[in-house]
Amino acid sequence: MRQYIRTCSILIVLFGFVLAGCTSDLKDATDLPNEPVVRGPHGDNPIENHGKFFTQSTLTISECRVCHSLDATKSSMAPSCFTSGCHYGNHASDLIVFASPGFHGKLLSDRNYDVTGCQKCHDVDLSGGIAHKSCSGSGCHIAADGGPLACYTCHGHPVTKKIYPQENSFHRTHLEGGTLSNTTVACAECHIVPQQVTDTGHLTGSNPNGAEVFLIAPLAATMTNGKTGDPTFNYATLSCENVYCHGNFTNGNHFNPKWNGTEQAKCGTCHGDPATGNPLPKSPHVQVQTCYTCHSGVIDQSGAIIDKAAHINGKLNRFGSEVTDW
Repeated sequence: MRQYIRTCSILIVLFGFVLAGCTSDLKDATDLPNEPVVRGPHGDNPIENHGKFFTQSTLTISECRVCHSLDATKSSMAPSCFTSGCHYGNHASDLIVFASPGFHGKLLSDRNYDVTGCQKCHDVDLSGGIAHKSCSGSGCHIAADGGPLACYTCHGHPVTKKIYPQENSFHRTHLEGGTLSNTTVACAECHIVPQQVTDTGHLTGSNPNGAEVFLIAPLAATMTNGKTGDPTFNYATLSCENVYCHGNFTNGNHFNPKWNGTEQAKCGTCHGDPATGNPLPKSPHVQVQTCYTCHSGVIDQSGAIIDKAAHINGKLNRFGSEVTDW
């Protein structure tokens, strides 16, 4: 019996030592921190540091979901990842549905095509990065063209990959030629073409109405004896003024067409009668209706252009020869 009592006494003493080692200096609730500090993968500043942690470790999105729920949008343990302004929503559905208000193209447009947020996860060239998802792997973007940063992504055609706006036919006519002339105008002859999306002035130009137009094409400034003024673009009326291409030449009408207008296709707008479309220039030009007599090879008896290469090319074709002083 005595041995049993001695053993129990020793155990009680030892248990007392254990309890003493577990005591805390916290006496009451005032000793507790007011706001717990977020630790773990986030560090002291979760908003700033969680992306860095991704790049410097083998952390996967599944580990984020432990606290932020399966879709990383809500949880009783942690806030949504999509309320910070950095992330744009559920990539698996909303962002890739063209008709959705949350389609990533529309969201980027609202942000003036600032892709720096995308690059944080998908890498600078948007080839995958820590998200392990290339933006060129969807079938919409092509890596060889620059992926989502290709020119035709914002102003072009996603199928034909032609790099000019498709809303109307005017860009196509200028760049590819039309029914009246083979003359083409390159993008750089009206706009400053950037080498990269991020080039200064590309997305931050001074024109509040959109694209900046400079009309620096040599053709637009073709010098003739009847030329007046220098080529310029009027942003208020969206019209090209004082350009050779539309009548700023000897015996021309000095027509200033609206960029989105329809009347410039009539022959009479550049030289002749704008009301009727008759191409016969006013006096002192010779007043005869048989234009083909002097301009054979360019126009036929019906008034149709038969040699588009000789029309609107900066030169006057008369009696089969090109006149340089006119």
